[in-house]
Order: sequence, then C-alpha cells, then structure tokens
Amino acid sequence: MKNLRMKAARAALDLSQQQLADAVGVSRQTINAIEKGDYNPTIKLCAAICRRLLSLPELAAGTVFGFYPGPGEPDILPVLEALLAGGKRVALPRCTSPGVMEARQVERLDQLSPGRYRIPEPGPDRPLVPWNEVAFAILPCVTADRAGNRLGHGGGYYDRFLAMAPEGMGAAVVCFASLMPRQVPAEAHDRPIPLVITEEGTFGAGSLEK
Repeated sequence: MKNLRMKAARAALDLSQQQLADAVGVSRQTINAIEKGDYNPTIKLCAAICRRLLSLPELAAGTVFGFYPGPGEPDILPVLEALLAGGKRVALPRCTSPGVMEARQVERLDQLSPGRYRIPEPGPDRPLVPWNEVAFAILPCVTADRAGNRLGHGGGYYDRFLAMAPEGMGAAVVCFASLMPRQVPAEAHDRPIPLVITEEGTFGAGSLEK
C-alpha cells in the first residue's frame, strides 16, 4: 500500500522529495520508495553488511563459497555479483539429500534454479568444487554471537560443511545485529566462525574490531 500520509504531509509542507530527504537524512530514492509502498527497511542494513564483506582482505583469496539468501537472511547478492564481475571463482550450495550439500561453481546468478527448499541453487551440470578448494566461506545463520558461535536452521548442512572444511579456510557469518544474543550455546565440537558481520560492525576472533 502506498504511503499516502507521507505524500500528503510533504505536499502540505510544500517540500520536494529531495528537500524532505535532506531534512530527514535519507536518500531521495528512499523517500520515493516509501511513498510508492516499495520500501524495505532491511535494504539499508543489507547494504551495510555487503560493504563490510567487500572490504575484507580475505576475499582476495581463492575460491569463495557463498549462499543464496532465503527469507529473513541478509541479502548478499550484491557481494556475489561483485565477486563474479571481478572474475572470482564463486561456488554456491546445492542440496543433494537431507543435511548434505555440495559446492557448485557458477559464473552468473541466472544459472540458478529453485532447489530443495525453493531457494535458487546451481544445477548438477555446474562444475563441482571440492571442499578443500574453498578458501573463504560466507555463511548464513538464524543467529550468532560476537564470539562466532552460530545457530542454523537445524538441517545440519553447514555443520557438516564446517566439519569437512580445510584447515585455514577463512569464514564469515552474516547476521542482523538485532538478532544477535549475548551468547549462543556451543558444544565442544562446535567450530566458531572467525568473523561475524553485521550492519553495525565486524566481530569474532578474526576481527580487528572490538
């Protein structure tokens, strides 16, 4: 539904979209999106997460394993597109059976099709990437704490991946700051993720931020 109240208020104040945007400290595009009813408040948060991801020197490593965001997860598609445009070798997960996934290389995001959970994934025709060739991984979560302990959706896909991941592989989990608890329960066999990326900062054992 269009935000007619904002539009009416702006008209009453005799302000242009740009003038209102300047007054409240947002872009004119944001004001336009709000008035059209197309504004998603997480867009700004996702953009901040993407900027932090793209600033990581670890992305200069070899193959990057990412994910296609599902509902409620940070949208990292701009990061994947930037990596692909830069000629990076990018792999995405393909679910093969309950709790089991493999990495398949993609050159473009339009090479994906809905998979087991209706989330776009590479098909079996895409090149298989052995786990030991993954240099850096970008991981989703339901929640994570600043120490790098993550909680997934319960399918075990990423737990199995992390158990097989090569020593020295870099990794970052992305999470909205509002979803981060003080501590996520962890067991002795759980592997903390070196970096935790939110719109507010970069945390974890591999981060320089405190």
